Amino acid sequence: PIFAFLGIFSVKYRKLTRDSLDCLFKTVTLRKCTSGLDDRIKADVTGSILKYSPKLAKFTYRNYKLLSWLVIILFIWSAYYSAIGIYNYSQYGNCNPPDEVGFCMFDPGTGVSEVEIIPEDEQVSPTLEENDFIIGPEDAELTIIQFGSFSCPYTKKAEPILQEVIDYYEGKVNFQVKSFIIPWHNQSLESGVAANCAKEQGMYTEYHKQLFTYQKFLGNETFKQIAKNIGLNETLFWECYSSMKYKQEVLDDAEMGRMAGVPGTPTFFIGDQKIVGPKPFKTFKKIINKELKK
Repeated sequence: PIFAFLGIFSVKYRKLTRDSLDCLFKTVTLRKCTSGLDDRIKADVTGSILKYSPKLAKFTYRNYKLLSWLVIILFIWSAYYSAIGIYNYSQYGNCNPPDEVGFCMFDPGTGVSEVEIIPEDEQVSPTLEENDFIIGPEDAELTIIQFGSFSCPYTKKAEPILQEVIDYYEGKVNFQVKSFIIPWHNQSLESGVAANCAKEQGMYTEYHKQLFTYQKFLGNETFKQIAKNIGLNETLFWECYSSMKYKQEVLDDAEMGRMAGVPGTPTFFIGDQKIVGPKPFKTFKKIINKELKK
């Protein structure tokens, strides 16, 4: 089956596809393969190994049948989990279901955040707080908690989806934004503090958008420039920011996220369901619909 599969993608192995399918058919019908393909592969594999290790080549030659079955089992196992991953990706936009977190080759934002994940039985669900900003209608039926970082490209990528959710549900859903700090996200703490200083003057939304616009240039000068761009009182803003007035607020948000098992940014909590990464609208829709029915 492996050579039949390889033949689809490689001209080198295509000539073996016919023999391999014939051999496979005879094997599953309990007949002996007469094409000689098995012996040819055995000789080629053993010959290749012989160049590097005669002992290993001898072992391979003697145990070729057992090793070939192990390879086939691994191939079937791999194909099975690949099929599950493809199905999940078509349904949820990720290799994993919404309630599971793990690496997905289609989503490089997961599995590589270097964040310490506490054991699941020690995790505590995040809670809504009055001092965190709400994006969307204040009186919505359902509030989604988002842990994000202004210096994270995946959090930025998720921004249009948030707006799509808010627009689609017309007053029924909003988001509470919480800061989360990842070691290699430069300026994640500082940008969170700056956003809170803008919130103090009632212009969080405008500052929030500008931080993502200038994401590649985050730093003190950029924070000052954004404050000027949106018409903040620059003196009050700088006093707030330079004193790191909201540093503990940002650190508390990050700690809440850590205790909730946030593996990276962005991570969304919808009821008891967790979505990791900038997933498509349909992923949110399925879970939100279930929560609204409750």
